[in-house]
Amino acid sequence: MSGLMRLVLLHAAHHWVRTLLLAAAASVALALPIAGRFVVDRFETDLRERAQTVPLVVGAAGSRFDLVFTSLHFRMGAKGTIELGEADKIVRDRSEGVIRAIPMHVRFTARGEPIAAVGFEYFAQRELIASTGRLPAGLTEVSLGARAAGRLGLGVGDELPSDQRTTLDITAPSSIVLRVVGVLQESGSPDDDAVFTELSTAWLLEGISHGHAEAETITDPSSVLGRSGDAVALSGAVPTAQRVTDANAGSFHLHAERSELPITAVLVYPPSEKAATILAARYNARPGTQAVRPERVVDELVSFVIRLRAVFDAIAMLLGATTAALIALIASLSVRIREDELRTLADIGASRRAVAVVALGELLVVGMIAASLAAVEVAVLAMLASTLVSMV
Repeated sequence: MSGLMRLVLLHAAHHWVRTLLLAAAASVALALPIAGRFVVDRFETDLRERAQTVPLVVGAAGSRFDLVFTSLHFRMGAKGTIELGEADKIVRDRSEGVIRAIPMHVRFTARGEPIAAVGFEYFAQRELIASTGRLPAGLTEVSLGARAAGRLGLGVGDELPSDQRTTLDITAPSSIVLRVVGVLQESGSPDDDAVFTELSTAWLLEGISHGHAEAETITDPSSVLGRSGDAVALSGAVPTAQRVTDANAGSFHLHAERSELPITAVLVYPPSEKAATILAARYNARPGTQAVRPERVVDELVSFVIRLRAVFDAIAMLLGATTAALIALIASLSVRIREDELRTLADIGASRRAVAVVALGELLVVGMIAASLAAVEVAVLAMLASTLVSMV
């Protein structure tokens, strides 16, 4: 038998291009359904684990999917905002027990990375700690998620300019220089991909807060609308600071009441299921707001993905059947081409079994190589699964 296998291997090696092409085609047909199922399962697991960490999300009325993915995965989908005062109202409501509410603002980016402005309690809730430096505590201070820091190539002490939302609107706030004060430990969650800052920085990016020279020192007529005693009315032409320093930090101020400041969502942690139900009903009944349960939103999304997976499985089966038919056709043609060689083996005394091994041995070699390639392809996709899921 060893002599026959040597003959088979020598034949496959002689026609190595055909052997590798057949093996590659077969490996793809084998690997696709396995890798696809693995990626979908990983996608489902990651979404569910993240959704289970937040019982309720309150935000502006609109797409519940956008609200959840903006708040939990920083996907920049939600467009509307609610007032910061809503978070204060939730905390003050003690009718069903103590409710934790964490406001957040996710509408801006810095070099393509999402800027997540959050209440300071967010870090304790997520158990996020700095591996180098510290957590953000002041205006324009940011701490980078582990993966975001790696992509940006930045560390403590570096500066990071925010991205402008549009270059066409001349009234839009200009880019603000952010200061990196820390890099967070890797958590294996979407938090690794965000640029974290405090809420006051988000309002600076919105243009609600800004800093400029003392009004009394401004003499440019185009910048001063009028003076009355100690009061000075300034126009929008006054240049605002793009960088917060020790010298100008005191000049930054808000042009809105605290309760009216915009946030994109509130992460709510009710003390009981009853409290969550009452709170959700209250906000869903009000115009302009909504309260969603991330687990239910993810369940709805996953059910759609599973139905879609059934379609891909059918396509993969069709691909596998087509590939198998093609390999069988090529094998039959190969046998006909080698008809004289096989007849010679029979004439010199080789058994029918030996002739069959030589004739079909190429399929065995192709199958072994295809299985090895498929295992490698599945392993590579498994390692890239987290990246693939984060790109969805």
